[in-house]
Amino acid sequence: MGATNLRLVVENLGPIEHADVELKPLTVLIGKNNTGKTYLAQALYATHKAVKPYGLSDALDDDEIDILLRASQNTSEDPLELPPEVEPKVTNWINSALAYSGNELQNNLRGYFGVPDLGDITRWDQQAEVMVELHNDRINNRINKSRTCLFRNTKNEELSPLKAPKDVLKFDTQTIPYKSILWQINENEEDKRMRNSEVSYFITRTVWDEFLNHMGLNGTAHYLPAGRSGLLNAWTDVVKLRFELERERFGLSRVPDSSLGGVAFDFISSLASIIGPRRPHYYLRFRRENTFDATGPQVLLQKLMGGKIRAGSAEEMVPTLEYQQDGHKIAVHRASSMVADLAPLAMWMEHLVSPNDLLIIDEPESHLHPEAIRLVAQVLVGLVNQGVKVVCATHSSVLLHELSNCILRGQLKHKHNDHSENYPDTEQIAIDDIAVYRFQQSQPTGPVRVAQETIEPDWGIHEDEYLDVASKLSDDTADLIDQLT
Repeated sequence: MGATNLRLVVENLGPIEHADVELKPLTVLIGKNNTGKTYLAQALYATHKAVKPYGLSDALDDDEIDILLRASQNTSEDPLELPPEVEPKVTNWINSALAYSGNELQNNLRGYFGVPDLGDITRWDQQAEVMVELHNDRINNRINKSRTCLFRNTKNEELSPLKAPKDVLKFDTQTIPYKSILWQINENEEDKRMRNSEVSYFITRTVWDEFLNHMGLNGTAHYLPAGRSGLLNAWTDVVKLRFELERERFGLSRVPDSSLGGVAFDFISSLASIIGPRRPHYYLRFRRENTFDATGPQVLLQKLMGGKIRAGSAEEMVPTLEYQQDGHKIAVHRASSMVADLAPLAMWMEHLVSPNDLLIIDEPESHLHPEAIRLVAQVLVGLVNQGVKVVCATHSSVLLHELSNCILRGQLKHKHNDHSENYPDTEQIAIDDIAVYRFQQSQPTGPVRVAQETIEPDWGIHEDEYLDVASKLSDDTADLIDQLT
Protein backbone atom coordinates (compact mmCIF):
# COMPACT_ATOMS: atom_id res chain seq x y z
CA MET A 1 0.00 0.00 0.00
CA GLY A 2 2.73 2.46 0.91
CA ALA A 3 2.49 5.79 2.72
CA THR A 4 -0.79 7.63 3.25
CA ASN A 5 1.02 11.02 3.26
CA LEU A 6 -1.03 12.08 6.30
CA ARG A 7 0.46 13.31 9.56
CA LEU A 8 -1.29 14.16 12.79
CA VAL A 9 0.44 16.81 14.90
CA VAL A 10 -0.68 17.24 18.51
CA GLU A 11 0.54 19.55 21.26
CA ASN A 12 -0.48 20.00 24.90
CA LEU A 13 -3.23 17.37 24.79
CA GLY A 14 -3.65 15.62 28.13
CA PRO A 15 -0.17 14.39 29.13
CA ILE A 16 1.18 14.81 25.58
CA GLU A 17 3.60 17.68 25.09
CA HIS A 18 4.23 16.98 21.42
CA ALA A 19 3.45 14.27 18.88
CA ASP A 20 4.08 14.21 15.13
CA VAL A 21 2.68 10.93 13.84
CA GLU A 22 2.95 9.79 10.24
CA LEU A 23 -0.05 7.59 9.53
CA LYS A 24 0.92 4.41 7.77
CA PRO A 25 -1.55 1.71 6.64
CA LEU A 26 -0.89 0.19 10.08
CA THR A 27 0.06 2.58 12.89
CA VAL A 28 0.75 1.12 16.34
CA LEU A 29 0.83 3.18 19.54
CA ILE A 30 2.79 1.76 22.49
CA GLY A 31 3.85 2.97 25.92
CA LYS A 32 2.94 2.77 29.58
CA ASN A 33 -0.51 3.49 30.97
CA ASN A 34 -1.67 7.09 31.23
CA THR A 35 0.80 8.40 28.67
CA GLY A 36 -1.77 9.64 26.15
CA LYS A 37 -2.24 6.85 23.58
CA THR A 38 -6.03 7.04 23.81
CA TYR A 39 -5.87 10.84 23.78
CA LEU A 40 -4.05 10.77 20.47
CA ALA A 41 -6.33 8.07 19.02
CA GLN A 42 -9.43 10.10 19.91
CA ALA A 43 -7.86 13.25 18.49
CA LEU A 44 -7.22 11.40 15.23
CA TYR A 45 -10.82 10.20 15.16
CA ALA A 46 -12.10 13.73 15.82
CA THR A 47 -9.88 15.04 13.02
CA HIS A 48 -11.01 12.50 10.46
CA LYS A 49 -14.68 13.03 11.35
CA ALA A 50 -14.23 16.79 10.88
CA VAL A 51 -13.56 16.43 7.14
CA LYS A 52 -16.85 17.45 5.54
CA PRO A 53 -17.80 19.46 2.44
CA TYR A 54 -18.77 22.65 4.21
CA GLY A 55 -18.50 26.07 2.62
CA LEU A 56 -19.07 24.95 -0.99
CA SER A 57 -21.73 27.52 -1.80
CA ASP A 58 -20.12 30.24 -3.93
CA ALA A 59 -21.79 29.61 -7.30
CA LEU A 60 -20.12 30.08 -10.66
CA ASP A 61 -21.32 33.16 -12.53
CA ASP A 62 -22.59 33.35 -16.12
CA ASP A 63 -19.15 34.14 -17.58
CA GLU A 64 -17.58 31.14 -15.84
CA ILE A 65 -20.44 28.93 -16.99
CA ASP A 66 -19.86 30.12 -20.57
CA ILE A 67 -16.18 29.16 -20.25
CA LEU A 68 -17.24 25.66 -19.17
CA LEU A 69 -19.67 25.50 -22.05
CA ARG A 70 -16.94 26.19 -24.58
CA ALA A 71 -14.62 23.67 -22.90
CA SER A 72 -17.35 21.02 -22.89
CA GLN A 73 -17.70 21.19 -26.67
CA ASN A 74 -14.50 19.14 -26.91
CA THR A 75 -15.59 15.69 -28.11
CA SER A 76 -12.41 13.96 -26.93
CA GLU A 77 -12.78 11.10 -24.48
CA ASP A 78 -9.83 12.41 -22.50
CA PRO A 79 -10.63 13.82 -19.05
CA LEU A 80 -11.72 17.45 -19.15
CA GLU A 81 -9.55 19.77 -17.09
CA LEU A 82 -11.23 22.82 -15.64
CA PRO A 83 -10.28 25.99 -17.55
CA PRO A 84 -7.72 28.27 -15.84
CA GLU A 85 -10.33 30.99 -15.47
CA VAL A 86 -12.41 28.73 -13.19
CA GLU A 87 -9.57 27.23 -11.15
CA PRO A 88 -9.21 30.10 -8.64
CA LYS A 89 -12.83 29.80 -7.52
CA VAL A 90 -12.58 26.01 -7.26
CA THR A 91 -9.39 26.37 -5.23
CA ASN A 92 -11.21 28.83 -2.99
CA TRP A 93 -13.98 26.28 -2.50
CA ILE A 94 -11.44 23.72 -1.26
CA ASN A 95 -9.80 26.19 1.12
CA SER A 96 -13.20 27.23 2.41
CA ALA A 97 -14.11 23.60 3.09
CA LEU A 98 -10.82 23.05 4.93
CA ALA A 99 -11.48 26.12 7.07
CA TYR A 100 -14.89 24.74 7.99
CA SER A 101 -13.24 21.41 8.80
CA GLY A 102 -10.98 23.25 11.24
CA ASN A 103 -14.03 24.72 12.97
CA GLU A 104 -15.64 21.28 13.09
CA LEU A 105 -12.44 19.82 14.56
CA GLN A 106 -12.63 22.29 17.43
CA ASN A 107 -16.20 21.18 18.13
CA ASN A 108 -15.35 17.50 17.71
CA LEU A 109 -12.51 17.67 20.21
CA ARG A 110 -14.84 19.08 22.84
CA GLY A 111 -17.51 16.53 22.02
CA TYR A 112 -15.37 13.41 21.85
CA PHE A 113 -13.45 14.30 25.00
CA GLY A 114 -16.66 15.36 26.75
CA VAL A 115 -15.44 18.77 27.92
CA PRO A 116 -17.05 22.22 27.53
CA ASP A 117 -13.63 23.81 27.09
CA LEU A 118 -10.40 22.33 25.72
CA GLY A 119 -8.58 23.94 28.62
CA ASP A 120 -9.96 21.04 30.68
CA ILE A 121 -7.78 18.57 28.76
CA THR A 122 -4.69 20.67 28.21
CA ARG A 123 -1.35 19.34 29.33
CA TRP A 124 -1.23 18.98 33.09
CA ASP A 125 -0.48 22.24 34.96
CA GLN A 126 0.11 24.14 31.72
CA GLN A 127 -1.58 27.20 30.30
CA ALA A 128 -0.68 26.32 26.72
CA GLU A 129 -3.47 25.77 24.20
CA VAL A 130 -4.42 22.35 22.89
CA MET A 131 -3.38 22.17 19.25
CA VAL A 132 -4.31 19.47 16.73
CA GLU A 133 -3.26 19.72 13.09
CA LEU A 134 -3.64 17.48 10.07
CA HIS A 135 -0.77 17.62 7.57
CA ASN A 136 -0.18 16.11 4.17
CA ASP A 137 3.30 15.07 3.05
CA ARG A 138 3.70 14.99 -0.70
CA ILE A 139 6.89 13.30 -1.83
CA ASN A 140 8.45 15.48 -4.55
CA ASN A 141 11.45 13.21 -5.02
CA ARG A 142 13.40 10.67 -3.05
CA ILE A 143 15.08 13.34 -0.95
CA ASN A 144 12.71 16.24 -0.38
CA LYS A 145 9.21 16.32 1.04
CA SER A 146 6.74 19.17 0.99
CA ARG A 147 4.46 19.38 4.05
CA THR A 148 1.16 21.20 3.99
CA CYS A 149 -1.10 21.82 7.00
CA LEU A 150 -4.61 21.06 5.76
CA PHE A 151 -6.46 22.37 8.80
CA ARG A 152 -6.14 22.83 12.57
CA ASN A 153 -8.39 23.47 15.53
CA THR A 154 -6.74 26.81 16.42
CA LYS A 155 -6.77 30.12 14.58
CA ASN A 156 -3.73 31.73 16.16
CA GLU A 157 -2.04 31.68 12.77
CA GLU A 158 -3.74 31.80 9.38
CA LEU A 159 -2.90 28.95 7.06
CA SER A 160 -1.50 29.67 3.63
CA PRO A 161 -4.09 29.04 0.89
CA LEU A 162 -3.75 25.59 -0.58
CA LYS A 163 -3.54 25.35 -4.36
CA ALA A 164 -5.75 22.59 -5.70
CA PRO A 165 -3.69 19.76 -7.25
CA LYS A 166 -4.13 19.37 -11.00
CA ASP A 167 -5.32 15.80 -10.52
CA VAL A 168 -8.50 16.94 -8.78
CA LEU A 169 -9.47 19.45 -11.49
CA LYS A 170 -10.20 16.85 -14.14
CA PHE A 171 -13.54 15.31 -15.04
CA ASP A 172 -14.46 12.16 -16.91
CA THR A 173 -16.65 13.51 -19.70
CA GLN A 174 -18.18 10.09 -20.31
CA THR A 175 -19.61 9.56 -16.85
CA ILE A 176 -20.52 12.95 -15.40
CA PRO A 177 -23.85 14.70 -16.06
CA TYR A 178 -22.54 18.27 -16.02
CA LYS A 179 -22.77 18.66 -19.82
CA SER A 180 -26.49 18.04 -19.82
CA ILE A 181 -26.83 20.59 -17.03
CA LEU A 182 -24.69 23.14 -18.87
CA TRP A 183 -26.80 22.99 -21.99
CA GLN A 184 -29.99 23.81 -20.11
CA ILE A 185 -29.73 27.42 -21.30
CA ASN A 186 -32.83 29.52 -21.07
CA GLU A 187 -33.49 33.22 -21.27
CA ASN A 188 -35.31 32.98 -17.97
CA GLU A 189 -33.03 34.43 -15.26
CA GLU A 190 -34.40 32.14 -12.60
CA ASP A 191 -33.61 29.08 -14.75
CA LYS A 192 -30.08 30.39 -15.31
CA ARG A 193 -29.62 30.91 -11.59
CA MET A 194 -30.78 27.39 -10.84
CA ARG A 195 -28.56 26.00 -13.62
CA ASN A 196 -25.54 27.84 -12.24
CA SER A 197 -26.30 26.52 -8.79
CA GLU A 198 -26.60 22.93 -10.07
CA VAL A 199 -23.34 23.12 -12.00
CA SER A 200 -21.54 24.71 -9.06
CA TYR A 201 -22.82 22.08 -6.65
CA PHE A 202 -21.84 19.22 -8.95
CA ILE A 203 -18.35 20.57 -9.65
CA THR A 204 -17.62 21.44 -6.03
CA ARG A 205 -18.68 18.04 -4.72
CA THR A 206 -16.79 16.22 -7.46
CA VAL A 207 -13.65 18.29 -6.89
CA TRP A 208 -13.96 17.90 -3.11
CA ASP A 209 -14.33 14.12 -3.37
CA GLU A 210 -11.31 13.95 -5.68
CA PHE A 211 -9.37 16.19 -3.33
CA LEU A 212 -10.10 13.89 -0.38
CA ASN A 213 -9.05 10.91 -2.48
CA HIS A 214 -5.83 12.72 -3.45
CA MET A 215 -5.12 13.51 0.21
CA GLY A 216 -5.93 10.04 1.52
CA LEU A 217 -9.06 11.17 3.37
CA ASN A 218 -11.76 9.56 1.27
CA GLY A 219 -12.81 6.86 3.75
CA THR A 220 -14.96 6.71 6.87
CA ALA A 221 -13.50 6.69 10.37
CA HIS A 222 -14.51 3.97 12.87
CA TYR A 223 -13.52 3.77 16.54
CA LEU A 224 -13.67 0.59 18.63
CA PRO A 225 -12.96 1.85 22.17
CA ALA A 226 -11.40 -0.05 25.02
CA GLY A 227 -13.92 -1.78 27.27
CA ARG A 228 -15.99 -3.03 24.34
CA SER A 229 -17.36 -5.96 26.34
CA GLY A 230 -18.50 -3.57 29.06
CA LEU A 231 -20.31 -1.39 26.53
CA LEU A 232 -22.06 -4.45 25.14
CA ASN A 233 -23.08 -5.44 28.66
CA ALA A 234 -24.59 -1.98 29.09
CA TRP A 235 -26.21 -2.03 25.63
CA THR A 236 -29.70 -2.99 26.84
CA ASP A 237 -29.72 -0.39 29.60
CA VAL A 238 -28.46 2.31 27.23
CA VAL A 239 -31.13 1.58 24.63
CA LYS A 240 -33.87 1.54 27.27
CA LEU A 241 -32.60 4.89 28.50
CA ARG A 242 -32.79 6.30 24.99
CA PHE A 243 -36.40 5.09 24.80
CA GLU A 244 -37.07 7.03 27.98
CA LEU A 245 -35.49 10.13 26.51
CA GLU A 246 -37.96 9.96 23.62
CA ARG A 247 -40.91 10.08 26.00
CA GLU A 248 -41.08 13.86 25.65
CA ARG A 249 -42.31 13.33 22.08
CA PHE A 250 -45.52 12.02 23.66
CA GLY A 251 -45.84 14.88 26.14
CA LEU A 252 -44.37 12.91 29.04
CA SER A 253 -41.67 14.06 31.42
CA ARG A 254 -38.08 13.67 30.26
CA VAL A 255 -35.52 11.58 32.11
CA PRO A 256 -32.07 13.22 32.54
CA ASP A 257 -29.61 12.19 29.84
CA SER A 258 -26.85 9.69 30.54
CA SER A 259 -23.17 10.55 30.66
CA LEU A 260 -22.46 8.25 27.72
CA GLY A 261 -20.87 10.36 25.00
CA GLY A 262 -17.89 10.82 22.76
CA VAL A 263 -16.44 7.77 21.05
CA ALA A 264 -18.55 5.48 23.26
CA PHE A 265 -21.74 7.08 21.96
CA ASP A 266 -20.49 6.79 18.36
CA PHE A 267 -19.73 3.12 19.03
CA ILE A 268 -23.24 2.48 20.37
CA SER A 269 -24.81 4.45 17.50
CA SER A 270 -22.91 2.46 14.89
CA LEU A 271 -23.90 -0.76 16.62
CA ALA A 272 -27.53 0.38 16.49
CA SER A 273 -27.22 0.92 12.73
CA ILE A 274 -26.25 -2.74 12.37
CA ILE A 275 -28.62 -4.50 14.74
CA GLY A 276 -31.37 -1.93 15.25
CA PRO A 277 -34.90 -2.10 13.81
CA ARG A 278 -33.73 -0.60 10.50
CA ARG A 279 -31.20 -3.31 9.77
CA PRO A 280 -29.90 -4.74 7.54
CA HIS A 281 -27.63 -1.88 6.60
CA TYR A 282 -28.16 -2.41 2.85
CA TYR A 283 -26.13 0.44 1.43
CA LEU A 284 -23.03 -0.16 3.51
CA ARG A 285 -23.21 -3.91 2.96
CA PHE A 286 -23.63 -3.48 -0.81
CA ARG A 287 -20.73 -1.04 -0.93
CA ARG A 288 -18.46 -3.37 1.02
CA GLU A 289 -19.32 -6.54 -0.88
CA ASN A 290 -18.57 -4.87 -4.19
CA THR A 291 -15.20 -3.44 -3.18
CA PHE A 292 -13.90 -5.36 -0.21
CA ASP A 293 -12.81 -8.94 0.26
CA ALA A 294 -12.35 -9.48 3.97
CA THR A 295 -12.76 -13.24 3.70
CA GLY A 296 -9.31 -14.02 5.08
CA PRO A 297 -9.54 -11.82 8.20
CA GLN A 298 -13.17 -12.82 8.81
CA VAL A 299 -12.45 -16.55 8.59
CA LEU A 300 -9.48 -16.11 10.90
CA LEU A 301 -11.58 -14.21 13.42
CA GLN A 302 -14.33 -16.84 13.32
CA LYS A 303 -11.70 -19.53 13.87
CA LEU A 304 -10.40 -17.61 16.85
CA MET A 305 -13.86 -17.20 18.41
CA GLY A 306 -14.96 -20.74 17.50
CA GLY A 307 -18.19 -19.37 16.06
CA LYS A 308 -19.95 -16.48 14.36
CA ILE A 309 -21.46 -13.20 15.50
CA ARG A 310 -24.90 -12.32 14.18
CA ALA A 311 -27.59 -9.76 14.93
CA GLY A 312 -30.35 -11.05 17.18
CA SER A 313 -34.03 -11.16 16.37
CA ALA A 314 -35.44 -7.92 14.97
CA GLU A 315 -38.65 -8.64 16.89
CA GLU A 316 -36.92 -8.10 20.23
CA MET A 317 -37.65 -4.78 21.90
CA VAL A 318 -33.91 -4.28 22.38
CA PRO A 319 -32.13 -6.34 19.68
CA THR A 320 -28.59 -7.40 20.52
CA LEU A 321 -25.73 -9.48 19.16
CA GLU A 322 -25.72 -13.28 19.28
CA TYR A 323 -22.85 -15.72 19.40
CA GLN A 324 -23.60 -18.79 17.26
CA GLN A 325 -21.67 -22.06 17.57
CA ASP A 326 -22.61 -25.50 16.23
CA GLY A 327 -26.31 -24.69 16.00
CA HIS A 328 -26.43 -23.08 19.44
CA LYS A 329 -26.74 -19.38 20.12
CA ILE A 330 -26.36 -17.11 23.10
CA ALA A 331 -26.45 -13.35 23.65
CA VAL A 332 -22.95 -11.97 23.24
CA HIS A 333 -23.03 -10.18 26.59
CA ARG A 334 -23.58 -13.58 28.22
CA ALA A 335 -20.73 -15.23 26.32
CA SER A 336 -17.07 -15.11 27.31
CA SER A 337 -15.31 -11.76 27.62
CA MET A 338 -13.13 -12.78 24.65
CA VAL A 339 -16.19 -13.15 22.42
CA ALA A 340 -17.70 -9.92 23.73
CA ASP A 341 -14.51 -7.98 23.00
CA LEU A 342 -14.08 -9.43 19.50
CA ALA A 343 -17.76 -9.32 18.49
CA PRO A 344 -17.71 -5.61 17.53
CA LEU A 345 -14.65 -6.13 15.36
CA ALA A 346 -16.42 -8.99 13.59
CA MET A 347 -19.57 -6.92 12.97
CA TRP A 348 -17.65 -3.83 11.82
CA MET A 349 -15.65 -5.96 9.37
CA GLU A 350 -18.80 -7.54 7.96
CA HIS A 351 -21.06 -4.49 7.76
CA LEU A 352 -19.26 -1.17 8.10
CA VAL A 353 -15.59 -1.20 7.17
CA SER A 354 -14.52 -0.68 3.54
CA PRO A 355 -11.22 -0.03 1.74
CA ASN A 356 -9.73 3.41 2.45
CA ASP A 357 -11.60 3.55 5.78
CA LEU A 358 -9.79 4.33 9.02
CA LEU A 359 -10.31 1.74 11.77
CA ILE A 360 -9.05 2.76 15.22
CA ILE A 361 -9.09 -0.01 17.80
CA ASP A 362 -7.99 0.54 21.38
CA GLU A 363 -6.37 -2.46 23.12
CA PRO A 364 -7.27 -5.20 20.59
CA GLU A 365 -5.65 -7.69 22.99
CA SER A 366 -8.16 -7.03 25.79
CA HIS A 367 -9.29 -10.24 27.61
CA LEU A 368 -7.39 -12.45 25.17
CA HIS A 369 -5.07 -15.41 25.70
CA PRO A 370 -1.61 -14.92 24.10
CA GLU A 371 -2.45 -17.35 21.28
CA ALA A 372 -5.61 -15.34 20.53
CA ILE A 373 -3.61 -12.10 20.58
CA ARG A 374 -1.28 -13.55 17.95
CA LEU A 375 -4.24 -14.29 15.69
CA VAL A 376 -5.80 -10.85 16.25
CA ALA A 377 -2.53 -9.31 15.07
CA GLN A 378 -2.92 -11.31 11.87
CA VAL A 379 -6.52 -10.12 11.49
CA LEU A 380 -5.33 -6.50 11.64
CA VAL A 381 -2.60 -7.23 9.08
CA GLY A 382 -5.20 -8.86 6.83
CA LEU A 383 -7.39 -5.74 7.00
CA VAL A 384 -4.43 -3.56 6.08
CA ASN A 385 -3.68 -5.73 3.07
CA GLN A 386 -7.30 -5.28 1.97
CA GLY A 387 -6.88 -1.49 1.93
CA VAL A 388 -8.14 -0.52 5.41
CA LYS A 389 -6.03 1.96 7.37
CA VAL A 390 -5.65 0.62 10.93
CA VAL A 391 -4.51 2.40 14.09
CA CYS A 392 -4.24 0.45 17.34
CA ALA A 393 -3.03 1.24 20.84
CA THR A 394 -1.60 -1.77 22.63
CA HIS A 395 0.20 -2.97 25.75
CA SER A 396 0.84 -6.45 24.38
CA SER A 397 4.33 -7.74 23.65
CA VAL A 398 2.70 -10.76 21.98
CA LEU A 399 0.89 -8.55 19.49
CA LEU A 400 4.11 -6.66 18.70
CA HIS A 401 6.04 -9.91 18.35
CA GLU A 402 3.53 -11.31 15.87
CA LEU A 403 3.59 -8.05 13.90
CA SER A 404 7.37 -8.42 13.76
CA ASN A 405 6.94 -11.92 12.36
CA CYS A 406 4.52 -10.56 9.75
CA ILE A 407 7.16 -7.99 8.79
CA LEU A 408 9.82 -10.72 8.49
CA ARG A 409 7.52 -12.84 6.32
CA GLY A 410 6.99 -9.83 4.09
CA GLN A 411 10.75 -9.26 3.93
CA LEU A 412 11.29 -12.92 3.05
CA LYS A 413 8.79 -12.73 0.23
CA HIS A 414 10.40 -9.52 -1.04
CA LYS A 415 13.89 -11.02 -0.83
CA HIS A 416 13.00 -14.11 -2.87
CA ASN A 417 10.66 -12.12 -5.14
CA ASP A 418 8.29 -15.05 -5.50
CA HIS A 419 5.44 -16.79 -3.73
CA SER A 420 7.37 -19.87 -2.68
CA GLU A 421 6.57 -19.42 1.00
CA ASN A 422 2.85 -18.98 0.16
CA TYR A 423 2.07 -16.90 3.25
CA PRO A 424 -1.53 -15.58 3.26
CA ASP A 425 -2.20 -11.84 3.43
CA THR A 426 -3.01 -12.14 7.13
CA GLU A 427 0.56 -13.27 7.90
CA GLN A 428 2.72 -10.72 6.10
CA ILE A 429 3.05 -6.98 5.85
CA ALA A 430 5.47 -4.74 3.98
CA ILE A 431 7.87 -2.91 6.26
CA ASP A 432 6.89 0.41 4.65
CA ASP A 433 3.25 -0.19 5.60
CA ILE A 434 3.74 -0.10 9.37
CA ALA A 435 4.88 2.52 11.88
CA VAL A 436 5.26 2.19 15.65
CA TYR A 437 5.19 5.18 18.00
CA ARG A 438 6.31 5.07 21.61
CA PHE A 439 4.81 7.40 24.22
CA GLN A 440 7.67 8.32 26.54
CA GLN A 441 7.65 10.10 29.90
CA SER A 442 10.98 11.05 31.45
CA GLN A 443 9.44 11.64 34.88
CA PRO A 444 6.29 10.18 36.50
CA THR A 445 4.46 13.51 36.27
CA GLY A 446 6.46 14.99 33.40
CA PRO A 447 5.34 15.71 29.86
CA VAL A 448 4.99 12.93 27.29
CA ARG A 449 6.72 13.06 23.95
CA VAL A 450 5.94 10.67 21.14
CA ALA A 451 8.83 9.16 19.17
CA GLN A 452 8.79 6.83 16.20
CA GLU A 453 10.40 3.46 16.80
CA THR A 454 12.95 2.07 14.36
CA ILE A 455 11.79 -1.14 12.71
CA GLU A 456 14.71 -3.36 11.78
CA PRO A 457 14.27 -5.12 8.40
CA ASP A 458 15.94 -8.30 9.69
CA TRP A 459 14.45 -8.21 13.19
CA GLY A 460 11.20 -6.27 13.40
CA ILE A 461 9.94 -4.15 16.29
CA HIS A 462 12.14 -3.76 19.35
CA GLU A 463 10.46 -4.79 22.59
CA ASP A 464 12.96 -3.32 25.06
CA GLU A 465 10.27 -2.07 27.43
CA TYR A 466 8.75 -5.54 27.81
CA LEU A 467 12.13 -7.24 27.96
CA ASP A 468 13.12 -4.96 30.85
CA VAL A 469 10.03 -6.08 32.77
CA ALA A 470 10.74 -9.76 32.01
CA SER A 471 14.37 -9.31 33.07
CA LYS A 472 13.31 -7.68 36.35
CA LEU A 473 10.89 -10.53 37.03
CA SER A 474 13.65 -13.10 36.37
CA ASP A 475 16.09 -11.27 38.62
CA ASP A 476 13.51 -11.11 41.41
CA THR A 477 12.77 -14.83 41.02
CA ALA A 478 16.46 -15.73 41.15
CA ASP A 479 16.96 -13.57 44.25
CA LEU A 480 13.99 -15.14 46.03
CA ILE A 481 15.19 -18.66 45.19
CA ASP A 482 18.64 -17.83 46.51
CA GLN A 483 17.12 -16.62 49.77
CA LEU A 484 15.05 -19.78 50.12
CA THR A 485 18.11 -22.00 49.62
